[in-house]
Formats: sequence, C-alpha cells, structure tokens
Amino acid sequence: MTNSTPHIPDARWREPGRKLMRVLVVDDVDINRYMLKAHLEYAAQYIDEAADGFAALGLFKQHRYDAVLLDIEMPGLDGYGALAGMRKWELEQQLPRTLILAVTSSDFPEDGQRILDAGASAYLAKPLKQKELLKALQLLQPAGPAPHPMASLFPKMFTYAGIMLDELETSDEPEAASRKLHQLRGMMAVYGFVDFAEHLKQVHTAMQRDGMPKKTVFDQLRKELHDLKTATA
Repeated sequence: MTNSTPHIPDARWREPGRKLMRVLVVDDVDINRYMLKAHLEYAAQYIDEAADGFAALGLFKQHRYDAVLLDIEMPGLDGYGALAGMRKWELEQQLPRTLILAVTSSDFPEDGQRILDAGASAYLAKPLKQKELLKALQLLQPAGPAPHPMASLFPKMFTYAGIMLDELETSDEPEAASRKLHQLRGMMAVYGFVDFAEHLKQVHTAMQRDGMPKKTVFDQLRKELHDLKTATA
C-alpha cells in the first residue's frame, strides 16, 4: 500500500526561502501512519506513505525525500531491511545520505545502537511526541509547537484497538496473535498510553511463555481500554 498526499503547511513553515519538505512515512499499522502524518502536516508539503518495507524501498528509489520516518518493527521486510536497501541504493547511485529517522518501541540502549549501526540518522522512541519529531527534522520554530492533533485521533484509535483485541481473543494462530499484540502495544505507546502499553508487554511475554491468554485477561484489557476512552472523551 502506497499513497502520496499533498498538504498546505502551517504558516510558520511558509517563510521566504524555507524549503518545503517531502517526507516518506513507513509503518505497517494504518492508524500509526495517520497519526504520524498528522504530526507532520504542519511542516511538510508532501507526505508519502508505505505500509511495508518493500513498498517503502520502491518509493525511495522513485523519489528524492528530505526525510524518511521508518518504523523498525514490521512483518516481511522490516525497518532494518528497508534501511539497508535505502543506504545501498544511495551508494550505488552516488546520492547524498537522506535523513532517515527510525521509530522503535524498544527502550533498550543496545537496540538504539543497533539502529544507528544499521545506518539510521537517528532514532525516536515511542511514544513519539510531535515536538521531538520536528526537532529531529530541524524545523521547530521559537514561536512554539504546532496545534496538537492527537485528541482528534483518539476515537478512531480506540475503535481500532477494540477490534484488535477481538481478533486477538478469537485467533487460533499464536504467531499471528503475537504480531498483532506487538502492533497493539506499539500503537498504544505512540499515543502516550504508556501504562496500558506496559500491561500489553506483560501479556505478550506471558503469551510467549504460556500460550494464548485466558478470557479473563482479555476482559481486563477491554476494561482498561474502556476506562482510557472514558477518561479522554
């Protein structure tokens, strides 16, 4: 899945002589891409998106990007594979290195170092804050942060999270369920619900050790999700 969306940047970014950016957003979760695009729409003129590493690599070879926002944990060709392909292409074509910002749900320093060693310009940890992203893009202005778009995305995110929990509970494929639980945890971390993401991490660890969780575990997760939805309404 690929898509290219034109945006009219916020007035703060339309200063005389300022270059309007073209950014590639890569994430296998639809709502994560939507959120990242919302973070970027005040600064970038064009935002292309890809749902997997193969599509991202194809777009990277077709266009010259000012920056790439690349999720590391993806099925198929993951962020490491896409990153290696992008850097290889730049070397072959004798192109300058693109600013590639890797996004990871890992909080281990050794994982961050591995990302840098793989060729990323920098890495950003989830939950990803708009201010940190714009600083990494060297576009943040003294006037202050752009309007925060997250609250408007909560209803869609909570609906999607509920669907993912339903699919998890009825799944009879442990490997697919493990991937989906990892995606859900990453999504909740991106949106700043760190405690819930940590609970999902514990469930994921237990599932890898003991098999699929019991119904009571899913009931508790749904209650926590409902409480979060109510608190942010």
